[in-house]
Amino acid sequence: MGYYSAGEKVLKIEKIINGGAGFARLPNGSVCFVDGALPNESVEIKITEQKRDFSKAVATKILEPNKMRRTPPCKYYGKCGGCNAQHVEFEGQIELLKQIVSDLFTRTAKINLPQNFEIHYGAQWAYRYRAQVFATNNKNIPWGFSERAANNAVPIEKCLVLSQNLNEKLKENANLKKRYLFDNKSEEFLGKHIHADESVFFQSNLELLPKLIGEIQKAAGKGELLLDIFSGVGLFSAFLQEQFNRVIAVEQNPLCQKFAEKNLGRNCEFYAMNAEEWFNENTPLLSKACILIDPPREGMTDELCQCLCKNKTSKLIYVSCNPATLARDTRKLLNAGYTLESVQGFAFYPQTFHLEMLMIFVSH
Repeated sequence: MGYYSAGEKVLKIEKIINGGAGFARLPNGSVCFVDGALPNESVEIKITEQKRDFSKAVATKILEPNKMRRTPPCKYYGKCGGCNAQHVEFEGQIELLKQIVSDLFTRTAKINLPQNFEIHYGAQWAYRYRAQVFATNNKNIPWGFSERAANNAVPIEKCLVLSQNLNEKLKENANLKKRYLFDNKSEEFLGKHIHADESVFFQSNLELLPKLIGEIQKAAGKGELLLDIFSGVGLFSAFLQEQFNRVIAVEQNPLCQKFAEKNLGRNCEFYAMNAEEWFNENTPLLSKACILIDPPREGMTDELCQCLCKNKTSKLIYVSCNPATLARDTRKLLNAGYTLESVQGFAFYPQTFHLEMLMIFVSH
């Protein structure tokens, strides 16, 4: 689709929403999500998708730029589908993340987050120690990232957010369509050897990860039983097992088991099964445990959330990689009688509008 007719192609951006798009209204009052636009900017747009209730567009010209706007440092920015916030000064990225999350929780969870809630961050560049890359058609530049809004791979000579070792791996030839790159600093992580490889999920930003672990350790305190749900290779359990008499880690991905068994101590048990099944078989344990849950982007299933609402634990530590589903689940937990004790953000992916969050719920 092309531009709107003359006089209708300039929009004023009201705010930025989860994911990083600008929110505006077309002259007919319908909502338009504008990629590449920032709050309070006047922009010319090009409609890319039109639905009955909303439209999607890209900003083709910035008429009144936000003071946080900058020229993106990366030459691939805009074509590569990796980063989506390089057009914003880093301090502005953090401020916008606060605005996005606060607005999201006001609308979805029906609560106001503290105005001074903290977002932790580390290095702005060269922070990624794990990445998925795809084969390109360029013989000289064999690997790249998915093109934005397309199925092609953009050849990348050097990525500004990858570690030096991963950038070296971009130069390697391999007869594969895609690869997972892993710069395994987890072998010497906070004084422990955490076993993992590229076949399983492991946090990409290893500089900021110790801060998250420290906050979880502090929140968990000491106790009789810890339930680590969606435990992966047992990373959090490995650093909490000395604070509890018994640790139970539950993870559906069977590939994680061989690593978890190496990472976890004698007071730990690992179950390679889905969380709902384990909860149904072990319901009496829920109210007695400190529960740490780190679900995928979809958040908790209705079944899982209902189980936690019905069988309330005294402390629920919720780690989320998607503020939208966290806000949805928060509303359910608060309605069931939980109290929100604290909230923190973790900008694990600078130069993007992705935010991970840590929320502590208690019940009495």
